[in-house]
Amino acid sequence: MSLSVTSLAAAGDTLTAEALFKKGLEAMKHNQFKEACDAFEGSDESDPSPGTEINVALCNEKQGKIATAWGWYRTAAGLADQRNQKDRAELARNEAVKLEPKLHKLTIIVKGPAPEGLTVTRNGTSVPNAILGSEVPIDPGDYAIEVNAKNKKAWKGSVHIAAGPGADRLDVPPLEDAPVAVTPVGSAPARGDNHPPQTGNDGSTQRTVGLIVGGVGILALISAGGLEIFNLAVVNPDYKKTDAESEACMKANPLDQSHCAELARSATTKNDARHGNQTAAIVIAASGGALVITGIVLLATAPSGRTTGELLKPRVYPLFGNGTTGLGLSAAF
Repeated sequence: MSLSVTSLAAAGDTLTAEALFKKGLEAMKHNQFKEACDAFEGSDESDPSPGTEINVALCNEKQGKIATAWGWYRTAAGLADQRNQKDRAELARNEAVKLEPKLHKLTIIVKGPAPEGLTVTRNGTSVPNAILGSEVPIDPGDYAIEVNAKNKKAWKGSVHIAAGPGADRLDVPPLEDAPVAVTPVGSAPARGDNHPPQTGNDGSTQRTVGLIVGGVGILALISAGGLEIFNLAVVNPDYKKTDAESEACMKANPLDQSHCAELARSATTKNDARHGNQTAAIVIAASGGALVITGIVLLATAPSGRTTGELLKPRVYPLFGNGTTGLGLSAAF
């Protein structure tokens, strides 16, 4: 039996996203497109937004990275559809369509039957096996291709992608068999640990895990309550204030609303954060309740005497990810 739990934190760092977005706009004004892309991508990582992703696409397009720009426009359109932002979805989708005739595409073909454990990388980045043999949009530049498979010699090659529309094809020959290691006659095989000796289990470890799981669950419930209070007391009033300022700005300037766009985007970002916090609070509360119940079950079912079998092996570890921080616990018994 295995157990895996995760405690989630609030998704979206709106303050960081807003600061990086402004930095990206400033870089765009000075034609510093790489710096702008770095800032916009950081903003989107902190708090995803269709408007930010459209800007990521634009600064990549300015650098001649047509394939990357095309991909970001499509990503922005998908996120805008999810959030029912029809104007932004249409804008991003139209821009992607405009770029399609300018795309350069690469097809990688591995000859012969696909060997077991086949992996293909392009400049160190994994290429999904599902797209092998298909045309894939790619930015201009030089690419190192490496192909590996189980019991096969590695194959390495390279391809140069020119700027502008076009198509290239890279054929990878059937991989050669790797040399087979021969064990000298009369040598004893290395002793393995496939059947380690079993150790008695008096239930103390399971009880410890139960206490840890229950404690993490209680902390999760407290975190969920704190997050909801913060959302109601701080985030929600701040959004309403910004939204009201945006509407007032638009009413005061009916003929020129360009300077109101920043307020409108800020209101959208804060509204997204408000909904994100509500969802996160629900998820954390549900996880916390499940953990508390699991901890109680572990405590109630812990054996009181010594039995044979594998000892519980608890492990608590930190989790970090896009919009997610917390603690994870895994155990097997």
